[in-house]
Amino acid sequence: MPEGDESPPLYFEHPFELWSYSKSHRKLVLRGRPGEEYDLYVDVVFLDVIGMKLASAYKKLAVEAAIDSLEMDEFLQGPDRYGRGFVNFWVSDDARKGFVVCKRVTVRRGVGWQDSGVHD
Repeated sequence: MPEGDESPPLYFEHPFELWSYSKSHRKLVLRGRPGEEYDLYVDVVFLDVIGMKLASAYKKLAVEAAIDSLEMDEFLQGPDRYGRGFVNFWVSDDARKGFVVCKRVTVRRGVGWQDSGVHD
């Protein structure tokens, strides 16, 4: 299925899990389903990832641009190197908060949730 026009801030009220990460493509996918009885999925795809600190699963999902990036800068130990075009995003479910530093976030929706969803 084609990627949607959705962009941060993103809010989803169903569970998500860390689905895949490709180091060679610097691509991270968080996959969620609206319910166990559905064969539909929603992928939040982070592209050109240079740093992340995430839980393996979230009860719901919020992806928002980070205004204060101090934690991310300290984690990456050298914010100067990623200043050009990279964006800092908070990823949370209200109980846990993580982050992703990348160039772009897209949302992909489809059917067949067990499919890897990775089509490079």
